[in-house]
Amino acid sequence: MAEQTPEGVSARDAEDQDGQDQHGQQETSNQGQRTQHEAEPSAEAEEKPTLAIYSDPGRTSMHVRRLLEGRTPWGEDHEITHQQLLLPLRSDGTLDLDEVIRWAEEDGSEITIVVTEIPRLQAGLTKSVELDFDSQLAVISMASLGPVAVMHSLRREADRAVEALAHRSLEEARAKGGHGVRLEEGREGQRAYITPKHSLPGRVWMTLGMVANNEPLLSLPRLSGVFAAACATGAFGIFYDSIWDMAISLPGWRLAVISCAGVIFLVLWLISRNRLWDRPSAVGGKRLALMYNTSTVISLLVSVLSLYALLYLGVLVISLVLIEPGYMAESLQVEAAFSNYRDIAWLAASLGTFAGAIGSNFDADSDLRNLTQGTRERQRYPRDEEQQ
Repeated sequence: MAEQTPEGVSARDAEDQDGQDQHGQQETSNQGQRTQHEAEPSAEAEEKPTLAIYSDPGRTSMHVRRLLEGRTPWGEDHEITHQQLLLPLRSDGTLDLDEVIRWAEEDGSEITIVVTEIPRLQAGLTKSVELDFDSQLAVISMASLGPVAVMHSLRREADRAVEALAHRSLEEARAKGGHGVRLEEGREGQRAYITPKHSLPGRVWMTLGMVANNEPLLSLPRLSGVFAAACATGAFGIFYDSIWDMAISLPGWRLAVISCAGVIFLVLWLISRNRLWDRPSAVGGKRLALMYNTSTVISLLVSVLSLYALLYLGVLVISLVLIEPGYMAESLQVEAAFSNYRDIAWLAASLGTFAGAIGSNFDADSDLRNLTQGTRERQRYPRDEEQQ
């Protein structure tokens, strides 16, 4: 399959890019990018049905590109166009599929696949795929695919969606199977949903998928102000022997309590200052609010704990280099040992996490508010007077 990338983008794409710039919305690298995948033309080639794929920018589009770069059962049978666009929401928090259908009509698409990071529920069950045979449209939720084996799951669901829509057959959707999933029919067989057989494991899996969408490890540069303040405070612990004396005199359980308190304090500070806590009325109910807020807390814990680990290792290495064992023994009246350096780094890093809350004031608000699922989704809502 050959890949061609036109020099320009459509007017719709340009409008979406301008909107992102004006409102300071989430990072949308390659926003509006349009990529066409099709087989090499031949004189006898028949005209192939068109397949349009619209995906959210970032991690979602990265996985879609990887999917299209590999071999798929339907790749050679369709002329495929992929666009990266921030998919809009209606005022009630649901995907604006009418707008997507309008895009597909403008692009002359016969089958439309939407891949979004937004978590979707159907009657309390997580919804990994929605099939609409009337509109020849399928919606795949990346969150429902979980945190691991995402490419395998995405390939399975994309194969299921394309084959089912191409044949207008629920049997094609059932044939793809999948562990622990079932097919729910709706609206006289013209709409179908792929949901887990059990609701609780499905919601837990989706919550972990939301954490993966947040990319907490890749978000560390957005917390540069937090890390800078924590490093400055940690360095203070290296050069003042009063911190040394306190560190070696504290038992391990007290040091652990201080560490936990510092991490929890910083997480709560980031949530409070950047208004990352989602209310049930804002996200569509208590169940969704629980999932959104749980994913926020887990994502921030992963980010803060990663920063803490980097800070601890940095302080430990620097203290081993700068603090001469003889000077430590003379100052503290104890024999210098590695455990002393370990405890000094432990306390200094813990104190640094408290100072990190001050450093968060210097991080860009737009960066911090893009750390979580709920705050990114708020950027998709229509801009009416109440939301200005």
